[in-house]
Amino acid sequence: MRRAQSQRHADFPPAPTLAESDERFRVLVDCIRDYAVFLLDTEGRVQTWNAGAALIKGYQRDEIVGKSIELFYSREDREDGRPRRLLAQATRDGRVEDEGWRVRKDGSRFWADVVITALRNDGGELIGFAKVTRDLTQRQQAEEERRRLEADRIRAEEALRIRDEFLSIASHELKTPLTALREGAELLNDQVGGPLAPPQRQVVSIMRDNSVKLQRLIEDLLDYQRALHAAASLVPRSVSLDALVREVAVGHELAMRAKGQQLVLKAEKLTVEADPEKLRSIVDNLLGNAVKFTPAGGSITVLAGASGGEAVIDVIDSGPGVPAEERDSIFDSFFRGRVKANARVEGTGLGLAIAREFTEAHGGKISVVSEGSGGHFRVKLPRKARVLEAA
Repeated sequence: MRRAQSQRHADFPPAPTLAESDERFRVLVDCIRDYAVFLLDTEGRVQTWNAGAALIKGYQRDEIVGKSIELFYSREDREDGRPRRLLAQATRDGRVEDEGWRVRKDGSRFWADVVITALRNDGGELIGFAKVTRDLTQRQQAEEERRRLEADRIRAEEALRIRDEFLSIASHELKTPLTALREGAELLNDQVGGPLAPPQRQVVSIMRDNSVKLQRLIEDLLDYQRALHAAASLVPRSVSLDALVREVAVGHELAMRAKGQQLVLKAEKLTVEADPEKLRSIVDNLLGNAVKFTPAGGSITVLAGASGGEAVIDVIDSGPGVPAEERDSIFDSFFRGRVKANARVEGTGLGLAIAREFTEAHGGKISVVSEGSGGHFRVKLPRKARVLEAA
């Protein structure tokens, strides 16, 4: 029995001596690279230095041993007495933890998490401090970036709220005086009180034309405001696409007749799940854009049908088309294309932007099919539009 126990004891190495344990611990600490781990004397002077301290702070052992930890602090912190205050707190409480900017040998700063622990002998006498430092610069930068993005988000939301409020108030407040202006111009145009002299007719014509422009601007602004929240307000139902396209085309007949434009309409019978008002706005803005850019005597073709499980609407005109340099911007808000060099077409530049917002709210896509040789815009919508919850 004693021989068996002796044999088992022989299988295990003898326990290390105190000196061997101390040496192993020193080697362990010296090898740590993710943390700066070192000892200070009672005055805060560096006594030991590990590999992590060299990597984080930039000093080699022979450069820093015997120097004060005040070297690791900014001038402002040194003048404020922060290093001495932290040592005093560790002496009083046993330990102190602190986060803040520290300075490397090359003068660069890093965000450090620091723990200072007071070391005492068996008699309770302070014999120095153990200091552990971790570099948290990346975490701090990520947190600062998160805060910056959050602040940007809040500012953007506030800007959107102010914009929406302004568009709503401005648009509605303009309606009342505009209505009075338009009706007054119509009364004058009807020669109330007798025939108008040529100068008077000219003034009335200017009043009427400008009231029409203002009315169009207000409608565009209101449509644009609705378009910005289209996804949240989408109310799809079964819509006869061919009937809707024909109805919108009728609304543009007068303008096309005035310019001698020819309309070719081909719409196959097709039912889609869509928000009828927003779908009507898509077609209306594309047709209005075609009428505006198509020269007198030109032609406009509207095609509506199904392809590959999607509803497809094409609006093609014989105008100047979309220049290559404008293709990426044509659907941007307030963008107005040129029909020729230095000649910008009148309008708010909102029609195509509104068409894009309403199209994408339905889960569809709007695009320019060709550039030059006439304009060709295509809208593709899923036969069954997405139903989106209000935000």
